[in-house]
Amino acid sequence: MKEHMMRALVFKGPKHFEVEERPIPSITEDEILVRVKYGGVCGTDNRIYQGTKIIDAPRITGHEFSGVIEAIGQNVEGYQIGQRVSVYPMIFCGKCHCCQEGRTNICVNRTTIGYEIDGGFAQYVRIPKEAIACGNVVNIPDSVSDEVAAISEPIAAAYHGIQQAQLRDGDTFVIVGAGPIGLFHVQLSKSVNLKKLIVIEPIEEKRRMAREMGADIVIDPVSEDASAIILEATEKRGADAVIIDVGVPSVLEQSLAYVKKGGRFVIFAGNPVGSTISIDPNIIHYKELLVTGSSSSSSDNQREVFRLLDSGKVDCSRMVSGVFALEDWKTAFDMKSNYKGVKTILDPWKE
Repeated sequence: MKEHMMRALVFKGPKHFEVEERPIPSITEDEILVRVKYGGVCGTDNRIYQGTKIIDAPRITGHEFSGVIEAIGQNVEGYQIGQRVSVYPMIFCGKCHCCQEGRTNICVNRTTIGYEIDGGFAQYVRIPKEAIACGNVVNIPDSVSDEVAAISEPIAAAYHGIQQAQLRDGDTFVIVGAGPIGLFHVQLSKSVNLKKLIVIEPIEEKRRMAREMGADIVIDPVSEDASAIILEATEKRGADAVIIDVGVPSVLEQSLAYVKKGGRFVIFAGNPVGSTISIDPNIIHYKELLVTGSSSSSSDNQREVFRLLDSGKVDCSRMVSGVFALEDWKTAFDMKSNYKGVKTILDPWKE
């Protein structure tokens, strides 16, 4: 490869990715250059590939990544060459009503590294001034591996979901779906002392992983009556909080029955555009349910995740199911779309 060039996975258009040689990004006096260690494959990357999430092309995608600071602009303070970092990808505007209310995760004018700005499926990535100003360059503790740090962004999103569920010591918590996010929620729910942790998941491998990670009750919704099991486990009250980690409207409808009077119901997973549900509003009315969503996260959430990982309360070392070269991106994407393993990551330096 020529000097000052790098390898990158480039989105050319729907169903069209190519590994190319690209110039190593140059940075201004207000920017940082990161040498990428690993990039995590997200469901959104598959949606970009399929054409159901629209971004401009060509674009280097990859919004989950870890790396090492390679170069620092002369106006940038507080960072060092060689520092291990993960970069929270969403850049908030700081001016919209959401940002003014402290809800930067749902910024109206947000831009994202890997969508509007070239991302981490490359050997190097430029971190713009605005991302640095938002505090998005996050230090990785020595105890956390580069592989786990590469998937810290979705763990942070899962952490925000836990915050939305308002978990308290002594709660019974139901997680519907044990994909990557559901398993992250299993791990992160250990931040409080739950009375019972219940996971609902149709795939045996995921049920086994949830059980091994600490779920007290694991339910197969295909062969078992989830509502009856939850009511029996809670002395007929229902769960204190339920979080929905699968984007299936019918599952969402069914899951309202799992919540106790006065309980919390969090919709974490996105559903297909145009989805509708049918529910009896009296369920929400007479139960006084708190129904809310959970979208994205923040660099503060990512720092808190690193604190939990560093403390040993949360262990995500088993969450990485495969490390692939850029040329093997299709295998990594297919594993994601076919629910094989938990998280796959790309190593841009792997031959």
